[in-house]
Amino acid sequence: MRILITLVVAAVLVSSCKKEQDSVNGGGGNNNTRLIKMVGKSGQDSSVSEFTYNASGRIVGFKLSGAESGSPLDLRLTYLRNSSDIIQKQILKSNDLGALGLDSIVTIVNYDAGNNRYKNAVSVVTLFGFAIKDSIVFQYDGTGRLSSEIDYTDAGSGMEPSSKIEYTYAGNNLAGEKHYDYDNGTASFQLTDGATYEYDSKINPLQFAPDAAVLNMNPFYSANNITKTTYVDATDASNNYVSNDTYTYTSTNRPATSTSTTGSTSTTTNYYYQ
Repeated sequence: MRILITLVVAAVLVSSCKKEQDSVNGGGGNNNTRLIKMVGKSGQDSSVSEFTYNASGRIVGFKLSGAESGSPLDLRLTYLRNSSDIIQKQILKSNDLGALGLDSIVTIVNYDAGNNRYKNAVSVVTLFGFAIKDSIVFQYDGTGRLSSEIDYTDAGSGMEPSSKIEYTYAGNNLAGEKHYDYDNGTASFQLTDGATYEYDSKINPLQFAPDAAVLNMNPFYSANNITKTTYVDATDASNNYVSNDTYTYTSTNRPATSTSTTGSTSTTTNYYYQ
């Protein structure tokens, strides 16, 4: 169970940490390059994604609203940063949490100042009288890029591994990711699914590589915009799919509109900047 709920809603939108590195787009001034809103539509479903930033141009808030399959979308994330712009806490609020008796989920994020990168993130919630602790540990390769994240859960019997994600790269873009579930019977991680990505040569307005481990690697790491996603289910090939994305661009080489097509389903998105 992953209680650290990052911006996994990135799937609805279109999924080297060094504190000295400015975010490529959105750091500092605006000049109509800071993405503040995305409006998506697919059939009867619609979504509005809104981003807020601090004076340094770092993301401090996200709001998702709209409707999906007749049900309302309502999700709000707040990121609390220290004076060095390092994320220290994430607060998730959603109407769906009320059904579980929760007002919010608070995640404490720990930072390794010596290596200039995020170390782990810990959440504790009480569900139906049971305290559940969730911890995600970030692991890095020799170049300082996030290589994997392992999720540990304690539901009363001690911390145990539950899942893992592995990442690969191509230049300044995320090339792919593989997802694993932990099998207690074999005491090992078993591959469940994975995805690979292809990109355009334009600017991704949501690239915040220093914070991507916490925000969510896709789409917050890559320098460019995804044009093709190939998804493979390791246990059921009937779930496999290919998604293609096409864009129009602004005069600053950022997406103005996009169309994402998966099979017979198509989603159009408009991008708004300031």
